[in-house]
Amino acid sequence: MSDGLNISAFFIGFSTAAFALCSFYILVLHKECTRFQKVLGWIMAVWAVWNLKDIIFTFPEMYTERVLNWIMLTDGFSALTYTVFVFEVTMPGWTKPRKIVALSIPFALFAIAYGISPSETVIYAYSIFLWFYAWGVVIMGYIKVQRYLNYIRLNYSNIENIDISWLKPVFLFAIISQLSWLLTSLYASVYVDILYYFSSLALWGMVLYFSWHFQPVSIPVEKNSSSNVVPEPPLGLSREAFVNMVVSQELYLNKDLTLGDLANALKTNRTYMGKYLNTVCEQPFYDFINQLRIEQTSIPLMQEHPEYTLEYIATESGFSSISTFRRAFYKFTGKTPSQFFD
Repeated sequence: MSDGLNISAFFIGFSTAAFALCSFYILVLHKECTRFQKVLGWIMAVWAVWNLKDIIFTFPEMYTERVLNWIMLTDGFSALTYTVFVFEVTMPGWTKPRKIVALSIPFALFAIAYGISPSETVIYAYSIFLWFYAWGVVIMGYIKVQRYLNYIRLNYSNIENIDISWLKPVFLFAIISQLSWLLTSLYASVYVDILYYFSSLALWGMVLYFSWHFQPVSIPVEKNSSSNVVPEPPLGLSREAFVNMVVSQELYLNKDLTLGDLANALKTNRTYMGKYLNTVCEQPFYDFINQLRIEQTSIPLMQEHPEYTLEYIATESGFSSISTFRRAFYKFTGKTPSQFFD
């Protein structure tokens, strides 16, 4: 048991230091923080404090039922960090003190209830609440993430720093972390504690790694005001004729081209442009533009100039990175660039 406690104490100390250092770097040393990075910095600070309090509970005499119940009640507030993270990713600017206070009310009520009547009934009710709350965040997060991903693919050709596909493994680690936390809360074990600290550190480490350069995009609220509606041209234009219009102006070579930019260049509105791409071209804007880049520029350059590097071809084709170019090339040709001429 003592060996397990020593290992547990090491993981607590290590994770506390890691969260504290990340928070200090983001909030103090990093001079040009984005709002999203600042939110991450405060989340790291909260986790550092939560882990710091656990250091005094690594001694055997502290593992009493009453103390463990209070730890569970306190640690339950960590679920708020997941909520803040998911909402800030999909709805930039969402995080405000009044919203965090409002979300904290049910957690605080359970703590007050246990303080008045310290019974196992309150703890089990709290566990059930946390279970449903956690799954509510996962389900709501999944819905919001899908909506966000659909929006950026319908409106942007360069999604390098606004994509959130990396959230899929993060969600998986979040579920593992919360399950291990629930186990260690209900069944006190230093080994389950170790799993919890390791999984939470891995989870937020993944978040920092994948989202450091992330620049969230706000999804505008659609307005139904008829005064702002631009008359829509007919949908009779063929895909071939439309492609010729786009190619003749070389619009697709702009790596930061948006649906709004395309609509403006073709003297129409964004709503019509999106409808046309979905109904006539049967593609979202992101795929349509990337396919043009591959077919109109990448392949011809590769055929005519085999001496060109893939990095140069990707840049000349309008791609923001070689990785995006490789993914798009494989998607629309079924082969990697190196396999294409085999």
